[in-house]
Amino acid sequence: MKKYLIDLAYTVVGAFVATLLGAITADKVFNVLTFAWGPALTTSASVAFVALLHGVAARFQGDPNRARFGR
Repeated sequence: MKKYLIDLAYTVVGAFVATLLGAITADKVFNVLTFAWGPALTTSASVAFVALLHGVAARFQGDPNRARFGR
């Protein structure tokens, strides 16, 4: 169970960070004060939530120690 939770956390945090960095780099010139943080964080949280649902669903298929589908 511990390996699964670590894998799930890695997947969810990775999805959140990757989406947030993608939103930041898509901005023309990044300025921390004028950047639209609300939509970027909302999008990142939404992607992280989908990754969480994916990881929970994958727990019941295949290897129970991994938060991913497949073998």
